[in-house]
Amino acid sequence: MKTCCCYLTLLFIVLAGNGCSNDVEVLAGYEENAAIYGILDPNQAVQLIKINKVFTNPNNSAANVAKISDSLYFDTIQPILREIETNRVIPLYRANIILKDSGYFANSPNYLYATKEKIYARNPKNTSQYLNYRLELTLPKTGKKITAVTNIPDSILVSSPLTVRSQITPAIDFKAGNTFKVIFPAPAQAKLCDAYFNFNYLEINKQDTNQKTVKTARWRLVNNYRTIDDIGGENVVVTIASNAFFDFLLTSIPVDANVNRKFMRCEMLLTAGNLELDNYIQAAEPSIGIVQKQTDYTNIKVGVGIFAGRRLTHYNNLELGFSAQGTIMNEPAYKVLGFVK
Repeated sequence: MKTCCCYLTLLFIVLAGNGCSNDVEVLAGYEENAAIYGILDPNQAVQLIKINKVFTNPNNSAANVAKISDSLYFDTIQPILREIETNRVIPLYRANIILKDSGYFANSPNYLYATKEKIYARNPKNTSQYLNYRLELTLPKTGKKITAVTNIPDSILVSSPLTVRSQITPAIDFKAGNTFKVIFPAPAQAKLCDAYFNFNYLEINKQDTNQKTVKTARWRLVNNYRTIDDIGGENVVVTIASNAFFDFLLTSIPVDANVNRKFMRCEMLLTAGNLELDNYIQAAEPSIGIVQKQTDYTNIKVGVGIFAGRRLTHYNNLELGFSAQGTIMNEPAYKVLGFVK
């Protein structure tokens, strides 16, 4: 009881000391900081990293400040990528790249930091050595050093469902009523894997056959497959009903009696994201509990955001198998799509 009285007395003193003022300072003074979003991918010709100011303005609304470009971008930073194992330095240059839709934030200019220099998962001069990249920059007013480190996943090497129709033509087939498997060993440095099938086709106007349009329907084969760890070598096997492919076409391609459609070569696209990217995605997913609380995640030191690695692996020029073509052209349920030889 005596202890409880002491705590109540202390609380009374604190409240009394603040009793003369009803003002609460919600916003502290401006502190220079940065938000960074970058995903390195060795299969991309250009690496892009977004670096923005983190701001508060007690004299204006956030909605107004967000539309002012000067509130979003630093003027004088000189960020670099450092290949840690080799100490190779890759300068990043500022580029105005209009990829951003109009909306809440200013979209013109849209500054990103870019480089065309090649990055690698493994040292090309010593392929047993994995490489890590550190983003480094100094904020202009405070001199704060901001860093973040990431690695890069290896390529995904698929063993199924790809086949070889001849020695030079890879193919992919789906037989109605059967199942097929997507099989590949998880690449080193990867924690999260996805796979897509790009079904490409040519649409031809029946009234004017000179009107031809190439179109693509993208089917997601593997959705956020999380490996046990990022060491690599885990045998990933995902079994899929072939009829899911044909039903996907019905929902993705509108029935149109005015056009004929023809099969084109297709693609399979696989993505491997590293542990940092998986951590960020999982933190952003809503909780399944009663309290919908999300955990903020960042691997930026003295900043916020995400700096991660992924790799896109393409299998291009795939022929759609005879069985799948026959089903689409001849089965009544799918014949309405108008595919012809």
